[in-house]
Amino acid sequence: MSRPRYLFVTFSLLALSACSQVQITIPYTPQTTKEIKGRVAVSDFGYYPKGGLKENEIHDTAAGQIFLTDPVGKFIADAVRREFRQAGLSLKSGGCSLEGEVNDFTLDELGYSADYITDIRYILNGANKHVLLDNTYHVKFHASKFVQPAVVMANLNKAVADNIAQLLDDPAFVTAVESKCR
Repeated sequence: MSRPRYLFVTFSLLALSACSQVQITIPYTPQTTKEIKGRVAVSDFGYYPKGGLKENEIHDTAAGQIFLTDPVGKFIADAVRREFRQAGLSLKSGGCSLEGEVNDFTLDELGYSADYITDIRYILNGANKHVLLDNTYHVKFHASKFVQPAVVMANLNKAVADNIAQLLDDPAFVTAVESKCR
């Protein structure tokens, strides 16, 4: 193959691959060391991203896009379930139920560092559907921008885990679960 033709084919393939949509699976690892007794069934969360994002897309201010293999609301709800199991909570129905809304899940890469942001609303309902807790928690932290993809995924994991940790650390949540979600 001649050199000009080889370069044309190479650049064409690069251009096509730049347009492809890559979906990633973030291997979520629970972080809690809390111990809570109770029973809370967790529904998949709603996801209300900033305009134009797909249900499986994390908001990224850089030129790229981050797509999860699952919808963001399901990913967050699964993370909550893992954290609850780690804390000792039963996920069986019959006690309380938890619903949620993911209002923001952003990787802000404008500037010299990256900001990881989560804003999640948690609604804990008692067995009679009475609202026991309705709180929103916000997490934002700075990290290095130019890192390997594994570090970005670990930071996305941390942004979610830190948000759920705020729920598990909330005395109102712990009291409600331990007294009304049996």
